[in-house]
Amino acid sequence: MNLSIAMSVAPLLAAFISLGSRNALFTRAVVPSLFFLQIGLIAYICIPVLNGTATDLIFSEDFSIDRIGAYFLLLTNFVVACAMSHAFAFFERESALGRLDDPNHERIFYASTALFLLAMSFVFICDNLGFLWVSIEATTLFSAALVYFSRDKHALEATWKYLIVCSVGIAFALLGTVLIFASSQHGAVPDGSLNIRVLIAHANMLQPKLLQLGYIFCLLGYGTKAGVAPLHSWLPDAHSEAPAPASAMLSGALLNCALYAIWRVTELMNLTPHHTLSTSLPIIWGAITALVASLVLVHQSGIKRLWAYSSIENVGIMLVAIGMSSPLLFFLQALNHSVAKVCLFLISGNIIQTTGTKELAHIHGVLKTSPVWGILFAIAALAVTGAPPFGAFICEWMILSKGADAHSWIAVIMLIIALTLSFIAVSVHVGKILLGTPKQSMIAPRSFGTSFIPFVLCVCALLLGVTFVPSLLVNPL
Repeated sequence: MNLSIAMSVAPLLAAFISLGSRNALFTRAVVPSLFFLQIGLIAYICIPVLNGTATDLIFSEDFSIDRIGAYFLLLTNFVVACAMSHAFAFFERESALGRLDDPNHERIFYASTALFLLAMSFVFICDNLGFLWVSIEATTLFSAALVYFSRDKHALEATWKYLIVCSVGIAFALLGTVLIFASSQHGAVPDGSLNIRVLIAHANMLQPKLLQLGYIFCLLGYGTKAGVAPLHSWLPDAHSEAPAPASAMLSGALLNCALYAIWRVTELMNLTPHHTLSTSLPIIWGAITALVASLVLVHQSGIKRLWAYSSIENVGIMLVAIGMSSPLLFFLQALNHSVAKVCLFLISGNIIQTTGTKELAHIHGVLKTSPVWGILFAIAALAVTGAPPFGAFICEWMILSKGADAHSWIAVIMLIIALTLSFIAVSVHVGKILLGTPKQSMIAPRSFGTSFIPFVLCVCALLLGVTFVPSLLVNPL
């Protein structure tokens, strides 16, 4: 079965069920089940590239997938499946609290999520820069409905900012795509091409000035979508106003899509004689992004904004890995970040529902109120800051080592400062959340569903650090 068809069936069916079913419990149960079934189907189809027997699977002229694309595709589907499984308990609690006034809002949420997953999945199989741009733009349109779920003025402002800022960024990426196409018309491909395999095969013949300009615009455009500083203004608002399952998907899946697009154009630039641009620029910009985010982390007032800026910091680290031309470190950092950050956003959603506030100043004593939430929250926070024995520690150490070997001392120093500051800031904020005296009104629901997915993700984070990441470092992508 063609992968593009296989990965379209479950999301389209989920969207149809979400809009057509009037039974909310049925939708909440069936949609994540379809997503988990899709993970198995995608893994089965991608076995040849996952086990290394094939370098890539070609489905048509403009659609194919290689090993890193297959890994990211599985990670994206896993993140969405976990977030939507937790959404069962989340919306059940929202309904009990009387916050689901209109059932149509939940139906639109599930349908938009299904189409959002479909758009993100296509990012990883596009072998054409034009289709890649369309897929990234589609993720913006479908995810905007998730940010606007609560329908209040804050959600409207966050959605508007998200659409405007990301659309401007994507416009720059479109200009970059057009310039890369133009670079292929000057001797490389007579009629021009946006096919990535064709461009890579003729990399040395692409017109250098147009190619370099196109790369800069693509980096600027997709960097805006990834939340690279100072183009990150949309990200904290969108992550903060979206419901917890949506915030988890935005951080754990959407950001990876934009960074993967940067990886594809960087991969092309690295094969040209002008590859200095595609190494130095992402490394410096990534290090600056990580440093800026870590500084802002110190003074945060909202629990979800805290994790939003933590995501920006990790985006900077992944951008450095892209500049180092290391698909292995790029994917492993994305994997560890996604697993831990999804867990943090889901538990933060539990805490917000229980306390009725997002403000860090009003959230204390979570360990006393719900020891299970508190322990899982602490584990995930340690994992996302790169503390041992979690996989992010190994990845970040390898990135720093690789940077030192390349004598990128400025970037290494900025990363060390950023990692130190973020660890201290997150530790202080999390300590205040977990300890202290909780509000008398804070009574955590004794529901297995609110803790199951975060527990699974914490176990995954631990296993990644002690087994999967070390094994992949021995047998790289």
